[in-house]
Amino acid sequence: MNRVYFSRRSTNRVQFQVLGPLAMTVDDRPISLPGGKQRTLLAALLLNANRTVTNEEIIEQVWGEIPPHRPRNALHTCVGRLRQALARQCDDAHRMLRTSAAGYEIRIDTECLDLERFRALDRAARKAGARGDLAAEAARLSEALALWRGPALPDVRSEALHRDFVPGLNEERLLALERSHEVGLALGRHDELVGELRVLTVRYPFRERFWRQLMLALYRSGRQAEALRAYERVSVRLRDELGIDPSPELQRIHLAMLRSEPGLRLTETGARGGESAVLSGY
Repeated sequence: MNRVYFSRRSTNRVQFQVLGPLAMTVDDRPISLPGGKQRTLLAALLLNANRTVTNEEIIEQVWGEIPPHRPRNALHTCVGRLRQALARQCDDAHRMLRTSAAGYEIRIDTECLDLERFRALDRAARKAGARGDLAAEAARLSEALALWRGPALPDVRSEALHRDFVPGLNEERLLALERSHEVGLALGRHDELVGELRVLTVRYPFRERFWRQLMLALYRSGRQAEALRAYERVSVRLRDELGIDPSPELQRIHLAMLRSEPGLRLTETGARGGESAVLSGY
């Protein structure tokens, strides 16, 4: 289970999770959350934590294009039931879920929401990378990615949330994954990355950065033939399904492998210092 943090005002230790199925823990204890519209409402508020969400925004996110006959009344009832459900589980639910003339807000410490912790760790990783500390960058990215338990909010029924929020969240995860592999390659961890990159190229066949990383990991593991076959697979997939050629970047690394260019190899010095071809052109 993920580490649990203290809420600033609560006498309970509360944590919410949106990086995967919607979840809540109180004092290390998993909480059974309400279903239906209350569940969607909680997800909508958590995705906008510490910001007032207008009545109109919430009505769209919870009910979509077919709102109830009296949407404000229905929203008020839904909020009341959610507040009651949370109050049965933690001491400060009434302070946590706030009402204003403009709308509603869930007020929590950012450490109590896995999404905010993920973003904080991602920022810390970028700062470490900027100062050249690739080991620290790799560690922070690993911590950030460990917070994900699958695609964001698969158990929340809301077309608006899955249209406007979830794709962006999943993209943040994929970008962090790509950067994690870049850093891993720079640190000489090519052997241990091959298996994960094989899975990712199957799951995201048009994400060429994963293919480039797989090719480089295979090549540096002494598996040049497999690296070249990986290029052929992605080339066929792109041409057959999208009618396009691989990107110039992917073509460049393929040509470099055919020529056995020495710049593709990670030197012992590069592995220690984090300087590698993958960060400087390949």
